[in-house]
Amino acid sequence: MFDLKIIGTGSFIPETLVTNEMMATIVDTNDEWITSRTGISNRRLSSGEPTWYMGAEAARKALAASGIDALAIDMIVVTTITPDYYTPSTACIIQDELGAKNAFCFDMNAACTGFVYALDMAGRYLSTPGINNILIVASENISKIVDYSDRSTCVLFGDGASAAIVSRAQPGDSSALLSTVLGAEGDGGGFLVSRALDLKHPFVADDKIWPDRFNHTAGHFIGMAGQDVYKFAVRSMSDSIMKAAEKANIGMDELHYIVPHQANSRIVEAAARRMKVDPAILIQRMQDFGNTSSASIPICLDEMIREGKLKRGDKVAISGFGGGLTYGAAIFVY
Repeated sequence: MFDLKIIGTGSFIPETLVTNEMMATIVDTNDEWITSRTGISNRRLSSGEPTWYMGAEAARKALAASGIDALAIDMIVVTTITPDYYTPSTACIIQDELGAKNAFCFDMNAACTGFVYALDMAGRYLSTPGINNILIVASENISKIVDYSDRSTCVLFGDGASAAIVSRAQPGDSSALLSTVLGAEGDGGGFLVSRALDLKHPFVADDKIWPDRFNHTAGHFIGMAGQDVYKFAVRSMSDSIMKAAEKANIGMDELHYIVPHQANSRIVEAAARRMKVDPAILIQRMQDFGNTSSASIPICLDEMIREGKLKRGDKVAISGFGGGLTYGAAIFVY
């Protein structure tokens, strides 16, 4: 258990709204097909905003909600698979935008599990003397790596960002990070792939270039083995949450909410059946935002907090699963 308290959250949702009907004008699909198979009706896509900008705007809202000054932030970690630059990191750009000059900064790529990994990391850093406030930003421009001629993937994804400021809980606070369960299955890495830059320099012959490890032929566009990802997601989501509950020594019936990665309503519903929990405690917002990768969980948390749905003392499980393959769950008391 870590003495961790979420003291402020914020989100940035792009203005460009793309409906299922609009998707049907660019690929052979329709609203009924998309909705019945994914639960997604709309998605928001970047209106031109870069990843760093969306993340910075979400962070500004989180700062305002927290009531602390940017100079009080000791660490910034950004989770993203769609940075605007290889260097500088998105975290360093956001530090400059906020004026958080006292923070050390880095980016993390754990795909859709990024926020869960970052929350675990925050709990560990906050147990270190001198670290008091950590800014986690999840910002994703997934539209940059989507092939909009591939109907099997282009209907799934959206863009967006969310941020959370977590601090060391003080004596008397009920807030805490009760448990985390993190993992990866690298042998399934080929199920979800997007390539980075190819190796090309004047001193390497073309016939010496190694073939793609995953036989991925779509370049930087996402390629996904849908059925394999589905099976992994249902299993990893349910298993990691149940293991986290056991580790926290609480019953599944003690959870007020479960906030899963917002990939597909069928995944969430199948996992709920496997965990034997009331579907009403599972938060689903993919119908309006699509799959926003690592930003999906904190976007839901920010909505819940701002709407007054999430109250201090509530026990919440979050669960991510995605490329890598990575997975993870965390249970915290808000």
